[in-house]
Amino acid sequence: MMNKNKIKCDFSERLLKFCAVFFSLLFAALMLYPLIFAFSSSMKDNAKIYDIPPKLLPDAANSISVVLDYSDLNFMNEEEMKDVMMQDNISTMFGLNYKLADSSIMEIHVYGTYKGKTVFHSRAHQMKLQMERDYGIYASSAIKSNVLLHGDRYKRACESIGYTFDTNGLPLSVPTGLENNFFNDVSHILSEKYPLNGSLVSVGNKIKNILNLESFKYYLQMPSYIYPESEHIAKYGFMTFVINSIIVIGFAMIAQVILCSICAFVISRLLSRKAGNFVLLFFMGAMMIPFASIMLPQLIMYQKMGAYNNYTALLLPFLYPYGFYVYLYKGFFDKIPSSYFEAASLDGASNLYLYTKICMPLSKPIISLIALQTFIGNWNDFFWAWMVTEDQNLWTLNVALYNISNNMGTKQNALMGLSIVTITPVILLSILFSRQLKQSIIASGVKE
Repeated sequence: MMNKNKIKCDFSERLLKFCAVFFSLLFAALMLYPLIFAFSSSMKDNAKIYDIPPKLLPDAANSISVVLDYSDLNFMNEEEMKDVMMQDNISTMFGLNYKLADSSIMEIHVYGTYKGKTVFHSRAHQMKLQMERDYGIYASSAIKSNVLLHGDRYKRACESIGYTFDTNGLPLSVPTGLENNFFNDVSHILSEKYPLNGSLVSVGNKIKNILNLESFKYYLQMPSYIYPESEHIAKYGFMTFVINSIIVIGFAMIAQVILCSICAFVISRLLSRKAGNFVLLFFMGAMMIPFASIMLPQLIMYQKMGAYNNYTALLLPFLYPYGFYVYLYKGFFDKIPSSYFEAASLDGASNLYLYTKICMPLSKPIISLIALQTFIGNWNDFFWAWMVTEDQNLWTLNVALYNISNNMGTKQNALMGLSIVTITPVILLSILFSRQLKQSIIASGVKE
């Protein structure tokens, strides 16, 4: 009878563990699905992102190589040869990018050959061509042959994309052994819609999935196309907003760690118990005031102080100690044995010495907890930074992401990609410092 009860108990315990693990994994998968879908969508091309029903995984990325031969043409000089090849290069790239948008062509190589030598080569990623169409040289233009080659547009486009030209031959050869899945489509498109000066020799393709990840490089460059009037954004792209966020959050972490600890030290060690509780109640009570109720008065006050549309407006709010962090510091300082302070005071130590040499060195768990919580809490901050900044050079990540999303030319895959870039630091820090965070919470006396 006892054996039966034991077997039954063991079975129930194993069943309970199995259910716990199963449901934990299930809910973890459900929580991670939006992140996985966003990452997958960011690697899709501009057409596949709108497929219905949507696919979780992106299609295989195609890299195609188009070889054009100019041996039958007679050129007056090298400049004329280069000019003709640049025209064909732009017609080929933008024509195929436009007409074969649903074929997951993420990279196009154009080779120009003359009398058996490769004299011209240009390569463009799909996102580079798309940005030129949406915001750059061909913004708001029809992708037609006469439009692509109008004036000096094709020259500027070639300079932006990049190319190499040498009549003596380039140190590269036309790739061989490629598949030939796109020849008929490319031949038809170029002959009917985008007539070329050179002769189409071959169209090879191969799968190159790393191109899906290369899209992120162009997502980071996208703001320089959208806001070309800003010198900093044109030069640094999305990194301008990353730097702004780092400046704001770095200041917030330093300010909160120092100011909250000073307030807590005064409350814990310099004020009477009754006065300390009253001051602590002030800080804790300030946490209960909804931001919506003080938003406009605070904004008006900052504007009159000159703290608007500048870094002062972004940094000044962090000079107010956050009540919960003051409470954490005070609780920790209260647990430090009084004998430490008494012994130091007998040796003539000042209050500054007690704070810097006793309280702060012992508060490393609290400091790491507050620094990490300040980073995570303010990395995603949006509303205040959006209210007090009009200058594009001052935008933080979330303000920039909001404004980019409101641009009519922004595609969903680019928006997903920038969102992934924005949330990745928080995820990485949470994973890397999860152990320190747990130890800090334990040391602070806060129950998990």
